[in-house]
Amino acid sequence: MNYFNYFTEIEEEFVKRRGSHMLVSPLDWSLIETWKQRDIPLHIVLRGINSSFDSYEGRARRGRKVNSLFYCQQEVEAMFQEYTESRVGSNQSHDLSNGNGSGEAGSERSQFSSATLIDYLGDHLQSINRLKEKYASQSSLAEVFDRALVRLDQIIKDLRTSDRVSPEALESDLTMIEETILEGLREGVGDGMLAELKKEGNQQLRAYKQTMEREVFDQTLANFMARRLREIHSVPRLSLFYL
Repeated sequence: MNYFNYFTEIEEEFVKRRGSHMLVSPLDWSLIETWKQRDIPLHIVLRGINSSFDSYEGRARRGRKVNSLFYCQQEVEAMFQEYTESRVGSNQSHDLSNGNGSGEAGSERSQFSSATLIDYLGDHLQSINRLKEKYASQSSLAEVFDRALVRLDQIIKDLRTSDRVSPEALESDLTMIEETILEGLREGVGDGMLAELKKEGNQQLRAYKQTMEREVFDQTLANFMARRLREIHSVPRLSLFYL
């Protein structure tokens, strides 16, 4: 991944979590450049940003916003340290972690073994690549699928060289990729299609609306629309819940 794409992905994630657009400062740009020079993988940086905002929002500081990417620095560093430590000794234990070693541990393949996850994500990588080719004439969608491919490919490469797998951290990474794709689908179909899907969802949920809290209803409607968008475009779910 070149520096421009690395910067853009980080900037967009930061702006999205902040909740309002704000230009990333030259100082923040320098921080991103430092992360890139240190070979901190993109998904590790994104994981750190989201963890920082989750912690910040949990403290409910009303009226205050995060104004600099430096707020996320310590969390990114912590995530990177965990990532680095997970790769220590991977060459010696790789076969065992993949469930291919000898003995009891090797004979019982975990649902989340490296080999299982690599196969699972590899299949989805191929599916998304086919979608990129299918929508090559629609530049916005092709770009979205290309971004997803880059992130997913990096995750698979990391799984091949890591001796420990954190399903929770991996699920967070995959969720971010799914949200990127979904956001691209919403922009790609336009307001007209979204209005039709919303109407369809309201009709499907009409019988239950009176018994649901508004927040629950709105979330259920949003989930319905997201599912229909994925169905229309044949986009697979990446979440480990579908493994």
